[in-house]
Amino acid sequence: DAKCDYTAGHSLRVSRIAVLIGRQLGLTDEQLRDLALGGILHDIGKIGVPESILWKPDKLTEEEKSIMSRHPVKSAEIIGDLKGLKRAREYVKHHHEYYDGNGYPDGLSGETIPIGARIILVSDAYDAMTTDRPYRNAIGHVRAIEELKKLAGTQFDPNVVNALLALTEDGGTEMDKVI
Repeated sequence: DAKCDYTAGHSLRVSRIAVLIGRQLGLTDEQLRDLALGGILHDIGKIGVPESILWKPDKLTEEEKSIMSRHPVKSAEIIGDLKGLKRAREYVKHHHEYYDGNGYPDGLSGETIPIGARIILVSDAYDAMTTDRPYRNAIGHVRAIEELKKLAGTQFDPNVVNALLALTEDGGTEMDKVI
């Protein structure tokens, strides 16, 4: 957040959304703690991404995408072997793995992706779609939900998407109060 002001608050919102989804899915208190930490730390590796890429108002080139795609592994490296963060580190490292196996860094799929990583991916996507970015305006809650539904089973774990849907039946008003 300090490096890239347009994402100010993004990590905290992702963390809070993730914990709400985790509760909806019945995760343990320990898993929720790791999920909260993973949500806050998921983009810490972007500290190694040049501002010219982070702030770019246009589509990224293939080389720029490659640089950006390294941030989950860099985030996990920064967390390292800190005591008590082993599970959060795995959530962070794999938060761009897609349910169908087409994500990164390891091409994991389905249930082999840690549950926290699957939850952070949905939380991250929802927040990204519902907040303005330098390269596009927010699309809003309704369109974000449509996009998540459309990609459930390919990019996103359908159970995680359904948990978010249950939390946002009122249009996201109650969830926004918590966030």
